[in-house]
Amino acid sequence: MSRLAALVRGLDPRLKLGTALFLGPALWLMGLVQAGVCAVALLCIVAALASGQPLGGRMVRGLLVFVVFWVAVKAGLDAVSGMEWAQVAAGAGDLAVRLAALLLLGLSLALSASARALGLAVAWAVRPVAGGERAWKLALSLALMVHFLPMCLATVAEIRQALARRCPRCGFFLRMTVIPQAVIRALGQKTWNQTLAVAGRGLDGPQAWEPDFSWSGRDTRCALVAGGFLVWISLSLPFLS
Repeated sequence: MSRLAALVRGLDPRLKLGTALFLGPALWLMGLVQAGVCAVALLCIVAALASGQPLGGRMVRGLLVFVVFWVAVKAGLDAVSGMEWAQVAAGAGDLAVRLAALLLLGLSLALSASARALGLAVAWAVRPVAGGERAWKLALSLALMVHFLPMCLATVAEIRQALARRCPRCGFFLRMTVIPQAVIRALGQKTWNQTLAVAGRGLDGPQAWEPDFSWSGRDTRCALVAGGFLVWISLSLPFLS
């Protein structure tokens, strides 16, 4: 697990970002078998990356609970509308696989590369088209957005843990009332902390977003493997098959 995590973290952020940008939309268009393979592969990667995090296991479990909730909502609405049980089960399974793969993709990207590294990759890609001024602003926006996902999951895990210790006998409905309010309040405070951190580290200017990448042989080998995998996935896309 540690070797896999080190390998993924050491890859060039441009390779990881490009793969994620292609794979994200493709997850809703590819066949269910390909989506299932992607979900299993991403689960292994996220498990390796999260194993070194203090609340990594809780983050992954919280993400899966989110998937189960929306799958249950879809299944309930389909059942109420009068669909056959076989169709309800098939639709719920399809949504579970694709939604889980999509969330795992975003979490793996956030855990494997720093927000600034991903921002630098975006600035490198869009600078020839958008210009230097727009490139660094877009890079900063993406960096903050990518940093928000693991921060939100970690905040939820911390609040659930604190509530379980301070009020171990509180019921389900009380937890569902207290936890969202506490999460929104904590994230509001973290937003101000993020603003101060960006200004204090000098990330609010173009000089902090000058790309400084170095492509290695390991990146080339992983790019070839990822390219072959993406070609296999592309065979199931409706507009390419």
